[in-house]
Amino acid sequence: MKKRNKIIIIAGVLILVVVIVLLNLFRSGEKVYTVEADKVKKGDLASIVTGSGKVQAKKDVKIGAMVPGLIISLPVKDGDLVKKGQLLVQIDPSEYKSAVAQTTAQLNSAKASFEQAKLLHERQQKLFEKSLTSKEQYDASLTQYDVAKAQYDQSQASLRQAEDLLAKTTINAPMDGKITELLKKEGEMVTGATYNPTEIMTISDLSAFEVEVEVDETDIAETRLTQEAKIKIDAFPDTSFKGEVSEIGNTAKITGFGTQDQVVNFIVKVLIQDEVNGIKPGMSASVDITTASHKDVLNIPIAAVVMREEKKDTLNTKSKEGKAEALASSAKEEKNDKKKKKELEGVFLIEKGRAKFAQIKSGIADQQNMEIVSGLKENDQIITGSYKILRTLKDGDKIKIEKKMEKKEGS
Repeated sequence: MKKRNKIIIIAGVLILVVVIVLLNLFRSGEKVYTVEADKVKKGDLASIVTGSGKVQAKKDVKIGAMVPGLIISLPVKDGDLVKKGQLLVQIDPSEYKSAVAQTTAQLNSAKASFEQAKLLHERQQKLFEKSLTSKEQYDASLTQYDVAKAQYDQSQASLRQAEDLLAKTTINAPMDGKITELLKKEGEMVTGATYNPTEIMTISDLSAFEVEVEVDETDIAETRLTQEAKIKIDAFPDTSFKGEVSEIGNTAKITGFGTQDQVVNFIVKVLIQDEVNGIKPGMSASVDITTASHKDVLNIPIAAVVMREEKKDTLNTKSKEGKAEALASSAKEEKNDKKKKKELEGVFLIEKGRAKFAQIKSGIADQQNMEIVSGLKENDQIITGSYKILRTLKDGDKIKIEKKMEKKEGS
């Protein structure tokens, strides 16, 4: 009996030794990921929306011909400064003067006919009141009066129209400014119309400039009027100028509609607040709009942030009934999870040589760093790379920090 017990004890010890050896072998064979690391820091952050576009005058006016004809005088050239009321274009008025003379004569004739018809009708009315004329004669005079009045009114309208067209042959400057574009020359014909004028030139008020840029639809919701901006103009390298958002478009500008390359942007105008010597409309520029700024906040590199599927502990219950219900709901949720899986935003902390996923709540971000609202504290050590490792890294994986990172932290 003692011998049998001794054998059992020896066998048990051997089994324990084998288990320990196997565990050590398993652990020694566990994959170790070499990662980059950094610490959670505090600092200032500013969220920036970037766009590129062209410099333009804050106010410009396109001058066009609203009547057809020959340009007989164009006393300005591109780049000239002009004053309000100054002559810009003279279209041959001969035909329009003739039209005014003709409609004036027609008006005079219609006026005479109207006055005569009015006098006759007044006589017939007095006679009719005294029963000295027939109803037919009275009605005839009234009709003649109405026709003459209508013709007179029409002649007046025709004269006003002819005079308006004649006035449009002379085009004067609507404001002080500079000729920034000249499209026609003296001696050319224009085929303008009131609702479709032929463009001749552009006058710009160069006392104020702005940059018109396109902002992506994902950023437009954060863009507000009067937000500060930094403007860089290609013609003035290594220099930036202060600006302010002055206008935000409400209509989307869509390119590549219906294709995989479809892009939706909105037009934003940024007023240049600094005086820039030598600036000209049409210059290329880029704009950085500060949509939000926070001082002395926790922040981490954006590269450290990962998305992971939410884990649900369906068996975390106290009673057997609770476990049964959890198992039943788990079966249903497995089907639902295949259709819709919730992802959590977080980072991997470094704890005792292993990666530990920590959910975070983020705030604003600049081009490199992201604000941490909750989930981390200052000086927490987190994994920041590489991107390839972070894509597949799991909670609990064994890691080691790259030596160059350790050296950097120790310096």
